[in-house]
Amino acid sequence: MITAFLDALVAWVTWVCRNPRLTLAAVVGLTVLSGVYAWQNFRINSDLSGLIDQTSSWRVHFDDYEAAFPDQLRTVAVVMYGDSFGAVESTAKTVESALRAQPDFVALSAPQNLDFLRDRALLYLSLDDLDEMAERLADSQPVLTAIAEDPSLRGVLEVLGDAVDNADEAEQFATILELVEKSGAQKLNGESAAIAWTDELFSPDPPQIRVITFKGKADFGASLPSAELLRRLDMVLADVQRPAGVEIGVTGEIALTHEEMQAATSGVNIAGWISVAFLAVVMIVGVRSLTIVLTSLLMLLSGVILTTAFALATVGEFNTLSLVFIVTFFGLGVDYALHFSLRYQESTNQHENTAEALIHAARGVGDAIALCALTTALAFLAFWPTRYGGLADLGVISAAGMVIALWLTFTLLPAVYVLLGPVRLHTVELPSSEALVQKLLVRRRMVIVAVALLAAGAVAVSVKWVHFDYSVLALRDENVESMRMLRFLQKEGVATDYALYVVHEPGALDVEALESLPMVDSVLTPEDYVPKEQEKKFPVVEELNLLLESALFPLEVAAEPDAATLRESIQVFVTQLEAHGVGRPDVWRQLADLSDAVLLDWQSDVVVPLQKELGWLSRALASEPVTFEDLPEDLRHRLVAPDGRYLSVITPKEDITGVRSLGEFINSVHSIAPTATGRPVIEQGVGEIVIGSFLQATLTAATGVLIILLLVFRSLKDALLITLPLILAALFTLSIGELMGAPLNMANILVLPLIFGLGVDNGIHVFHRYRQGGDVRKLMHSSTPRAVFLSTLTTVGAFSSLMLSPHVGTASIGLYLTLAMSLILLFAIFLLPVLLKSTQ
Repeated sequence: MITAFLDALVAWVTWVCRNPRLTLAAVVGLTVLSGVYAWQNFRINSDLSGLIDQTSSWRVHFDDYEAAFPDQLRTVAVVMYGDSFGAVESTAKTVESALRAQPDFVALSAPQNLDFLRDRALLYLSLDDLDEMAERLADSQPVLTAIAEDPSLRGVLEVLGDAVDNADEAEQFATILELVEKSGAQKLNGESAAIAWTDELFSPDPPQIRVITFKGKADFGASLPSAELLRRLDMVLADVQRPAGVEIGVTGEIALTHEEMQAATSGVNIAGWISVAFLAVVMIVGVRSLTIVLTSLLMLLSGVILTTAFALATVGEFNTLSLVFIVTFFGLGVDYALHFSLRYQESTNQHENTAEALIHAARGVGDAIALCALTTALAFLAFWPTRYGGLADLGVISAAGMVIALWLTFTLLPAVYVLLGPVRLHTVELPSSEALVQKLLVRRRMVIVAVALLAAGAVAVSVKWVHFDYSVLALRDENVESMRMLRFLQKEGVATDYALYVVHEPGALDVEALESLPMVDSVLTPEDYVPKEQEKKFPVVEELNLLLESALFPLEVAAEPDAATLRESIQVFVTQLEAHGVGRPDVWRQLADLSDAVLLDWQSDVVVPLQKELGWLSRALASEPVTFEDLPEDLRHRLVAPDGRYLSVITPKEDITGVRSLGEFINSVHSIAPTATGRPVIEQGVGEIVIGSFLQATLTAATGVLIILLLVFRSLKDALLITLPLILAALFTLSIGELMGAPLNMANILVLPLIFGLGVDNGIHVFHRYRQGGDVRKLMHSSTPRAVFLSTLTTVGAFSSLMLSPHVGTASIGLYLTLAMSLILLFAIFLLPVLLKSTQ
């Protein structure tokens, strides 16, 4: 069968050599047509949830949660934060208003901005906090009354002036004096001068955080489906005027996914260009023939275009994982081109004409290249039957790419070489490599024992330490905004996508048991939105009502002063400050020199916010007892499903980035609330599917490769000798990766089955050439070791370029493949010849 195939292949190359122009025209025409088709039909499906077949119970619970509360998932989260309660609050309301003006921003939720909660803020305070606030309000009663009776800057200065003259009150009003003076200085500098009186009333601990979530339409036909949505959000936020000290960030599932995909696609682009450049450099230095270099690059370009068209015509679209085929094609396609081209160059050294050299090269290496293409394609196809749809697509596309690369190797390359004429001669002997191998042969028993011991050690390390990190967070760049905001919210105990959610009947959740778990920080149920211990809080509220009656309901209100009156008040106040040596009289003198319009405007900055707080205080002190039915419909809609079930949120106490802590958090919660779901549960379930899929693919690839080698070489010993370097490379790669702090994850686990598909090529070429010559010296002085070295080096270059990707997952793929291919090269060139000779 092999002989018949080789005869057919040689006949095909012979025909191509006789019809080079027709062949080249046909290949170029097919490539151009494929390029046009690919350009018109290119599509990336970035809906990651559809890449994995999810039919387990954890998916049922998640789907139930999504059906009951669809507005909670796949959202953008806008985060406002800072030290000032008032500044953050005003910014959040401004942002909410701007977002609501966008018709495509739907399901917007800003519960912290609800007037209902703001007007009942006293009831939502703890008893201790309420008592503390009551004391502050009691101390502020004179100021509040004075402002209520004279709501102007004049009224404020009279109160402060009295306090300055009265030593017992000076310290009490020092903070207010500092606030007003700071506001005046800001006005003089042309800055915002509004005073956040809210901070003085509430005195909250920083940071203050408000989160607004909304949903938007994504275009899954685009390479970055949420790019337009997030671009518009950036434009909206850029127009928001924010006070000093307030920051705005964006996170949420949509932003996290977008930035991950952006990193992944840019990483593939970077790796593609770097691998092409590295490939060209290696080939120029190693091959020393511009004809071979340019022809090989032309073949790779044509192959990528043809494979892309095939993928779009069959699979229909790419996904973020299947895009990796571009890098794998460059890394593997050049393998076939180099082995054929260097054998052709070697044949040219024997003074044959171009056509004869090409035919001789095809006969010498054709069956080995075809076998490599077959085993590699089989390794890729091992992905196909798995439950990981994204991986299956990569397998089908890459397998087709190997067939296309094989066809181009024996079609495009011979046609171009015939038209361009003989290539430059180049010496291929590697005496130093031969010397090393000969030394190993002399001590072959020691080498074999050493390898066995190293392999045993690698197995022990792998079994004991290697673990799989299924956390998607482990694949993301910690420095991008969405991740920084997520980490910030988790640190501050704010529920994020990585909390757990329970949909349950009212009263059916054992909250006390959950809160007693070491891994649980808090449990927020819908009942928690009803103020606790209201019966104990209302007496305090009633006392405040009596105490602040004069401030809330003044008997008479003074007329608003004009600018001249304000200047007189300022001059009197400056005299008081100078007499007691306090404050900043210089600032007040400059304020007195402001124009009438600016001075009156500054009065508004000082007084209007305080009047608003007095209005709020009046409403807060008049609030009635709150029941669950009193909660706003918008809030209850997010807490209660249409069928009456509640939604409760469980937040973790520890950082759940690590897979072990994430698993402990999920498992402990599930021991009490087995239907708890959310992104952590989905990632854990998907992780189990992924590792199962890759183990299945690895076993299928290894078994398939071994069976093919058995069928071709009809020798179990030869098949095992070829696969032994692959097994060693896999074990060492896993061990080294773990020691480097780069465990297996959702991305780099694809390296395991690829090792058998990619690495077997070197073993086949070395074994094939050794069997042809029957001697290590002839093997080491042939073009095969150099072809193996150069092709593997270009493959390593292609894969190592992935390590520069900003996407952590893609970079880890590059690390693992670089390790694996380097080890495979080492074992194929130096270990395999020793094993072949010692077992002859």
